[in-house]
Amino acid sequence: MNCIPGKARIVIIGGGIGGSSAAYHLAALGQTDVVLLERSMLSSGTTWHSTGNMETYRADPLIYDMVRYAAETYPRLARETDKDIGWRPVGRVHYTDREDRWALMRDLPELGRARGMVLEPMTPAQVQARLPIIDSAGLAGGLWIPSDARVNATDAVHAFAAAARARGVRICQDAVVERIAVRHGAVCGVECASGRIDCDIVVLAAGLWSRDLAAGCGVHLPMYALEHQYIITKPQGMPRNLPLFLSYDDQLYGREEVGGLMIGSLDDDAIPLSAAQLPQNFSFALLNERWPQFEAYMDTAMRRFPLLRNAEIKMLLNGPESFTHDGQMLLGPAPGLTGLFMTCAFNSNGMALAPAAGRYVAEWIVEGAPSADVAPLDARRFSPAQATEDFMRARAAEIPGFHCRMHGPGDDYRSARNLRLSPLHAQLRRAGAHFTSINGWERPAWIAHDAGGFAEFVAREVRAASEAVLMVDRSSDVKILCAGHLPAAGATGLEALVGSQGQVEAVVRRIAWQNGQHLLTASPDQETWLLEWQRREAAQPLNDLSASLAMIELHGPARHRLLADLGAAGLAVHTLADDTADSALLLISSELADTLWQHLLDRGTRHGLLVGGHLAQEALRVRRGLPGFGAEATPARLATELGFDAVPPPTVPAPRTHQPRRLVALSSSMPRIEFGSREIALGGEAVVGELCSRVRLPGWPETLALALIDPNRWDGASSLHTVAAGRRWPLAPRHTLWSSRVAAGGR
Repeated sequence: MNCIPGKARIVIIGGGIGGSSAAYHLAALGQTDVVLLERSMLSSGTTWHSTGNMETYRADPLIYDMVRYAAETYPRLARETDKDIGWRPVGRVHYTDREDRWALMRDLPELGRARGMVLEPMTPAQVQARLPIIDSAGLAGGLWIPSDARVNATDAVHAFAAAARARGVRICQDAVVERIAVRHGAVCGVECASGRIDCDIVVLAAGLWSRDLAAGCGVHLPMYALEHQYIITKPQGMPRNLPLFLSYDDQLYGREEVGGLMIGSLDDDAIPLSAAQLPQNFSFALLNERWPQFEAYMDTAMRRFPLLRNAEIKMLLNGPESFTHDGQMLLGPAPGLTGLFMTCAFNSNGMALAPAAGRYVAEWIVEGAPSADVAPLDARRFSPAQATEDFMRARAAEIPGFHCRMHGPGDDYRSARNLRLSPLHAQLRRAGAHFTSINGWERPAWIAHDAGGFAEFVAREVRAASEAVLMVDRSSDVKILCAGHLPAAGATGLEALVGSQGQVEAVVRRIAWQNGQHLLTASPDQETWLLEWQRREAAQPLNDLSASLAMIELHGPARHRLLADLGAAGLAVHTLADDTADSALLLISSELADTLWQHLLDRGTRHGLLVGGHLAQEALRVRRGLPGFGAEATPARLATELGFDAVPPPTVPAPRTHQPRRLVALSSSMPRIEFGSREIALGGEAVVGELCSRVRLPGWPETLALALIDPNRWDGASSLHTVAAGRRWPLAPRHTLWSSRVAAGGR
């Protein structure tokens, strides 16, 4: 029977955990003109073979809050629907055989206490006491997390769906979506094999089919499916309350399964597959077993869990899971198309993240913005170059294993590299640059100056910027020429492009150009954000000059003498002499960049010139107190909160869900010499905000940080602390010229 209605306000594509959660939360916000379309049966795509494990401790504050919301929602959902969804808080043993990871684990209990959760370090003997099936030989230690839990994936989907249906949501199964219809750059309907639905909004929650459905309406998503395998043994008398277990070093996770064991792998070089490789009617189905792929992990599992040596394997389950280019899900508005929202590509975290993701996408649709800062998950974080078939097949395969390892500031993916190169790339490579990729660009993180480690290199570059001259290639920056009228610039060289609610859509520097035009420059990660701002907010076309113009930035007091010595005739030299930038930008055609770079090197010797990378600029930014896009400045923040001029002023009020924050520059005696981000700020025993950026370099007397603090929970005078290295450290407000602007409300 065809239940497809002819019209609805909102259509959700996908009846897995993401789509059912979105339906439930939309209904909870009063949206009843909603239709959920499932190509087969509810939970039949990716969700049904999910292990349903809930890892409640996450280092990232956003992901931590999302998982905490899931842990609150599942038991409440079971009570609301009177359904048993298999929610069981059995706890988890997180074990390691690496001393460096064990050192980090030992430091976590204080952070857990600050966040209101128990994290208990364990000796190898205690690990074995909690998890009797493990051989503790060679272990360094472990962590007991009693709040970790498990849930039955299919039962949870049906509970969300039942609760949504009770509130008026229509659910249509066996409804294959063929195309998302578009008119004048906006969603206008969904075409199914059995009919069309006219609609204003589509929520794409179609798992691995999301990529092809989005491509059909001109949206290219950086997601790709991987084969994901776990074994299930026949019953061996395992107790039902056996804890979950996890080791990033072994790249294994597992739990009890109907009296047996389930053990899965987090693969290096995982096997990618596209939706086109699946049978047309693929629903409650599995992929072929791949024992050669699983063999190395099976060897590790048998060594770690000796009972497996005599266990009878019931099956090696192989099911597809969708991954993105950075291991984080896709959430929110699709770039390039009005009315299309996403909650997909969960990177094997669907059961943990989908409850909050459904809530946030519902708030986005109903309130205009989510109640959390979800910029790290926003699809606008990627560039079109990162959504191609070749890029995603290569990158997705690296994601599971990469995220098992411990990484420093300069570590990066090895796959899908060298997509976009600066015209000065060869010069930088010869200089000893260590490159990291950002939006497909190879950008120098630091330059290896003789002997030493990265922190010493960066510290030397920062000293050059303070005492002599530092030269940094900024050719990978976005460079957009605005041909028409723009609102008057703010008082400084750093400027926020704002949306209709006054929210920050991009952070740029504006340069006066020819014939009254303006050149906007922004860090390469802002490419899609800036283009989306133009599409939705700007009244004039923009001309992208990023590839045709090279850009070099000079910091430091000796830059003036260097420029005079160089003789700047014929160069577009733009001096940003305000208190926030204190630098000069040199723009030149890409074809002439190599020549200019060599001239600067030759003449810079007498002025103490040093070539540097973007980590030195990041350290300078934090020292100067400037908000950075993606850190302090995101669309969850109003421009005036961060000290920017509100140009133009908002045309509509901030959303009801907006949570005000105050940008505060801080210092601390915490000793760690490194870069850091996303750490809690405490006022007394309460979490009052978070440190978004932090840096301490060799030779610095203190750690410098930037934080976003809730003004309703901190009076500006009482003490602040953060948690690091297993203890609490005081935070002291510090004065910067930018913090004066924040205090003055951006004026």
